[in-house]
Amino acid sequence: MRQQKTAHYRQQLVETIETSLNHPLSPHVCNAFLAIPREQFAQHYYRQRGNRLEWDLIPEPTLEEIYQDHYLVTRIDERKRPSSSSSQPSIMAAQLEALALTPGQQVLEIGSGTGYNAALLAHIVGPTGRVVSVDITEDLALRAAGRLRKSGILNVQTYTVDGYEGYAPSAPYDRLLATCGVTTIPPLWLPQLREEGILIANVLLPLASIFVRIEKAGNIGIGTLLPIRAGYMPLTGPNSGPLVPRFHWKDLSTLPRQTLQLEEDIETLLKRSNGFAVLLHCFCPTLTKAYFRPSNQPEQAYALYLISQPRQESIVCVQKDCLTFYGQTEPIASAIETCLQTYHDLGDPQVEDYTLSLRETRMVLHHNEREFPFPQHTSTHLLS
Repeated sequence: MRQQKTAHYRQQLVETIETSLNHPLSPHVCNAFLAIPREQFAQHYYRQRGNRLEWDLIPEPTLEEIYQDHYLVTRIDERKRPSSSSSQPSIMAAQLEALALTPGQQVLEIGSGTGYNAALLAHIVGPTGRVVSVDITEDLALRAAGRLRKSGILNVQTYTVDGYEGYAPSAPYDRLLATCGVTTIPPLWLPQLREEGILIANVLLPLASIFVRIEKAGNIGIGTLLPIRAGYMPLTGPNSGPLVPRFHWKDLSTLPRQTLQLEEDIETLLKRSNGFAVLLHCFCPTLTKAYFRPSNQPEQAYALYLISQPRQESIVCVQKDCLTFYGQTEPIASAIETCLQTYHDLGDPQVEDYTLSLRETRMVLHHNEREFPFPQHTSTHLLS
């Protein structure tokens, strides 16, 4: 009876995913979601209390909760921040579709998590294929391995290593999928792929979170950006990328102030269009996005700020079509206006309208005949 009930929920999840993605899933991906019971990999989760860093443990979630198209936080660190989760199924499905997996392939997964994603991968590549799943946190890797064994999935091998290094002993791979966010593609990932192998990763830029699909062609990668609006938890470890120094907001009132009025609502454009945000990153490589509201004014909404790092010469408050600069105005103001004009000249592209090239860790954004190099060194978030 329970088996029939879980099968019903898995069918419902597939239908929800297809509605979210606005297209039917491929047979391989559809069959994986129908075959793998998510409840065996998410036996508990944490529910956040509003916007506060307070969490309630849900030790025995219902099937209805488990099969919602939502991510489930499964681990909280000592700072009460999520450190592991079961990803949102529709995002997992979009990546699995983009990987174009076939039976018999060998896949490297960076970030074992609960083991659910590895189980889906393993089902698609079948008994003649193999999944190598690595995680820097030993207990996560061990628990994922235990759940996979208990589920009867035998073609997944888990290892406790730093995912930044990939896993060379089992290379080359036909596919590489990262279930964590990185600030740039680590230099050892592409060399561990076979020729024409495919890599998918979430790149956490200071102004946008993008998902890239890169195909190996010799010693370079050529790819596209996927229309996925989400972000994974950052890769942890010694190569996880620097934290941006915290800005002391009380100092804002001491800085010189100047206002720039634009002809359009750039705040909405930044929030809704990753196609613009990723281009702005190329034009303004020092800017990092942050949200702030004064602690003594809790009734106000959080305001969007762009902070120039690392020296914080310019802090820009973005409110619809108005930019308020604190500190230096130039050259950031000119760069923003130039980027805005370029974006319109390109035809207001969405992220999927760009192409991407990768050589070692150097990424270049392309649109038709134009090139926009990514900055070499980026940071992803403010230290709080």
